[in-house]
Amino acid sequence: MSAHERGLLMALLANGTATNTELARELNISATATRKIRLRLEKAGIIRGYRPVLDLSALGLQVFALIEIRLLPKGWESGGGAGLQAQLARHENVLALYRMPEGEVTHRALVGFRSLEEFDRFVHILQSQYSEYMTIHRTSTFSAKSILKEDPRWALTKILLEGDEPQLPKNLERVPARVPAPEDG
Repeated sequence: MSAHERGLLMALLANGTATNTELARELNISATATRKIRLRLEKAGIIRGYRPVLDLSALGLQVFALIEIRLLPKGWESGGGAGLQAQLARHENVLALYRMPEGEVTHRALVGFRSLEEFDRFVHILQSQYSEYMTIHRTSTFSAKSILKEDPRWALTKILLEGDEPQLPKNLERVPARVPAPEDG
C-alpha cells in the first residue's frame, strides 16, 4: 500500500464525510489523484462503504449481549447452517455475527435491545423456534453504560502507520492509582 493510500485511509478514518477536495488539501495532492486513489481502494474492497458513527445508547439501545451459539448437526444439514447464519445476520437486533473455528461454540452474535424484556423475548424465540438446529451455549449481557470502547479507528490508524510488518503489542502504560483532577485555569 502506498503512502498516499495510507494517508487517504487515515484521513477518512478521522472524517469519513470529507470531500475529495478536502482530502487532497490534507494530503497535499490533487483532487483528481485523491479520487483515483479512493476509487482504487473501493474497487480493491479495502473501502466497502462510508458509515456514520452512531451513539447506540442515544438511539435507545440500552441492553447488549454476546450470545455464544452452537449449531447442531441438523443445523448444518442441507445448507441449513448457511441459511440459519443468513437469518441471524439479517435480524435487526444482531449488530455483528461471527463464525468461530472452535468446536464448542460455532457462532458468536453481538445483539442490542431497548430493554431487557426485548432481549428475553429474542432468546426465547431462539430457544423455542430453533431448538432443533442450534443451542445457546452462553450469554453475557451488559448495559450501554458498560461499553468502554467500541471504536476501531485508533487500532486501524496504528496499523496504517506501522505499515505491512506485524508489530508485537507494547506493554500497557501504567495507570495512576488516582487520576489527578484537572488544574484550574
